[in-house]
Amino acid sequence: MYRRTFLGVASAAAAGLAGCTEGGVRPPKAGFPAPENPDPVVAQGFPKTVCSAPPNPDGVRAIVDPAVASGWAGRRVDAKYRFGNDPEPGLYDGSFVVGVERGGAARAYPLSVLWWHEVVNDTLGGDPLFVSYCPMCQSGLVAERVVDGAPTTFLVSGQLWQPPATRGFTSAAEGRVFGASVLTGDAELRNAANLVLYDEATGSYWSQLLAAGICGPQSGEELAVLPSSVTTWAEWRADHPDTDVLLPPPWSETT
Repeated sequence: MYRRTFLGVASAAAAGLAGCTEGGVRPPKAGFPAPENPDPVVAQGFPKTVCSAPPNPDGVRAIVDPAVASGWAGRRVDAKYRFGNDPEPGLYDGSFVVGVERGGAARAYPLSVLWWHEVVNDTLGGDPLFVSYCPMCQSGLVAERVVDGAPTTFLVSGQLWQPPATRGFTSAAEGRVFGASVLTGDAELRNAANLVLYDEATGSYWSQLLAAGICGPQSGEELAVLPSSVTTWAEWRADHPDTDVLLPPPWSETT
């Protein structure tokens, strides 16, 4: 059975963590303050000025109010959620998903949806969490969406930052992040221009690859990473008969 489980073990992706092109900063949106207060690691990555750039949330729309169901059957799903030779837009037996179990509940997050929206804020089994995916780095992260002891919402900052390679290797080796592809499931992480999230509670920037704060009041803090699996929809459903699955927009609401 094709399946990879992450967290607490050395990921096979770590051995193949690949270098890629350097990251950049997207145009800022006026009215949103830059977080400043960079962690020392920021100077070792690229660009070093990421903490001086305000968030630009008008690009990638994170999912903030997810809808779920037992499947996608009978729904007219936007064709953009079709990848490669998919016979259906985004969800069929061979579709790859990120599976999460919390508090006796199981949920699948299709990579076809994560590819477009990058962050899904959710509550599963009573636990506030988020699932994120960076298409450029082929990297995934599932973590508690809690800052300073309280639930918050994580969004896409619109900024990109490439961590120092040694830190990326370490994060992957510790199983804090994982490699995944919407086309093949298994994939090597790329230490490239990586997704930078920000939380609504403090406005801090968080590196997805490092699963840690890099700018703002939460600079240097680590996210509480949660176990997850990358598998096919059919295999996840067979192992978790009571699972539900994330629905794409318009059923799930975005920013």
